[in-house]
Amino acid sequence: MLGLAGAVLLFGRVGHAQLADERLAPFDAAAAHVAALEENPHFSHEQLHGGVRNLVSLADRWSAVRPLLKQLIDEVQPAPESISIEVANAFLAGGKPISKVTLGASRYSGFTQSETSTAWCGASVVVGFNDTGSEIRTILGGGGVSALGYSNSNNHGVAFSYVGSPPATSNPNQAVSGGPSVVCADSNNFYYASIWNDLVQSRSGVVIAKSVDGGKTFGAPTIAIAKPPFSHFVDHNWLAIDRSNLANLYIVYLDLDFSGGVCGLDQFAQAIPRYAIESIASANGGAAWSQPTVIEEECANQANPSVSLGGPQVAIGPGGEIYVAWEAMGENGASLTAREIRTAKSIDRGATFTAPVIVAPVSIVGNGADLQGLVQSSEFPSLAIGVGKANSGFVYLTWNSAGFSIPDAFTTIGSYGFADVVFSKSTTGGASWSAPVRVNNNPEGGSVPLSDQFQPSIGTDKAGRIGICFYDRRRDSNNFLIDRYCASSKNGGSSWANIKITPANFSSLVGQDVLVAPDYMSDYNTVTADSTGKLAGLIDSYSSNAAGNPNVMTNRF
Repeated sequence: MLGLAGAVLLFGRVGHAQLADERLAPFDAAAAHVAALEENPHFSHEQLHGGVRNLVSLADRWSAVRPLLKQLIDEVQPAPESISIEVANAFLAGGKPISKVTLGASRYSGFTQSETSTAWCGASVVVGFNDTGSEIRTILGGGGVSALGYSNSNNHGVAFSYVGSPPATSNPNQAVSGGPSVVCADSNNFYYASIWNDLVQSRSGVVIAKSVDGGKTFGAPTIAIAKPPFSHFVDHNWLAIDRSNLANLYIVYLDLDFSGGVCGLDQFAQAIPRYAIESIASANGGAAWSQPTVIEEECANQANPSVSLGGPQVAIGPGGEIYVAWEAMGENGASLTAREIRTAKSIDRGATFTAPVIVAPVSIVGNGADLQGLVQSSEFPSLAIGVGKANSGFVYLTWNSAGFSIPDAFTTIGSYGFADVVFSKSTTGGASWSAPVRVNNNPEGGSVPLSDQFQPSIGTDKAGRIGICFYDRRRDSNNFLIDRYCASSKNGGSSWANIKITPANFSSLVGQDVLVAPDYMSDYNTVTADSTGKLAGLIDSYSSNAAGNPNVMTNRF
């Protein structure tokens, strides 16, 4: 990866404008492609999430952002590669800081690390995350662009080293644009999947990279799935490994399809959007991948204008069975307020899946798109499979649902839903699910102020303990300041003990970084156990704003 100082030496003083324009030309093409798709009257910004939301937001602001990036490329004075804020974070936030920011290039980007994914095998731990510092450095370089970073530990997560970006493709027209998902086979072999875009051809898909040295380095990424050009957005990919056969890997993702090939055209000859949860499989450690299997697809046609699907996750049971969970929105012609959590299962290595099973209906949080403080919201599920003697093969889910809603005239739905964290489990292989129980134990209602608990993630360890970590506003009566809490259950989720992780709460930080969506505070974080099953305990990775910018932290509990 080429640093800022190296980029300056590469471009030199002669021919800056031409080289800068050449470097930014792929982004010009991507912005034009997005603008063309946005002309479709069915295009809905509210139903975009994660990497797609950031890409579309950047395209919408490209005319303003482009001159700033061009100026960076034209800059002849070397700037420091990065400025560490690890010391500040050590005092301000719970857990261990594991990332760095890049402030040498600009004070308006390069400081956002968010949306974490963690893999833990024995002594080795890797945390992947979205990283605008990597994005700036690779834009200024000569190869492909990467919006990802990662840190690794070789002592069970006691200490981490910030590595920077995993390798991008060598093609300057391509970008690894976010959505990290990391798994491990053993203490040496790790896999890192993420969203991929060919900016000029307007192609979208998923790439995967492999490490054979415990996450210290990763090889160049290879394409696992690439959709046809000019008409697809792939988002929210999730990677899983089969512990019963470590050569078996699975990826699920959302395909937002504007081709019209499945859903057809409306009366004005505009493509009707298709939302599809799809799965691909590899039987040889990611060297080759199957064709996609459609788990569920919906058409946002006149009878179902508000329909969408999102937030898929995949996990593998002890016998190699595949579980996928996601959120369905706007079903049966209803508005976006009609939402539910769904699951499906495969017992033939992803060739076919059962019909979707409804886990529970969802009461929307916030206004259906954002929480108070303009934090992007969703009710996307987090999925884990029990591995201990008492709960082997049990399937666990957590998500957000509003416990209380109050009238609010400034929302399009006329109310504001205060987010709670809820939990459900299946002891029948996903055929049936327990009634959701509330995980956050703060009192609310009556004279007690209402607050949001949001973006939960779940893991379970060899001892049978289930952990769910989430952002929490219970300590602010005005519902702005955020803490990190982790809840634990030792009785299969019947009851939960809550522990505050952060010594001081912090504000939501949105609209500060020109390379991400104005309401962005990520879609997910992860809670992870030792995948080898040798060690008990859980590692929570999340993004803290305590130092004034989003920076990735870990906490073992």
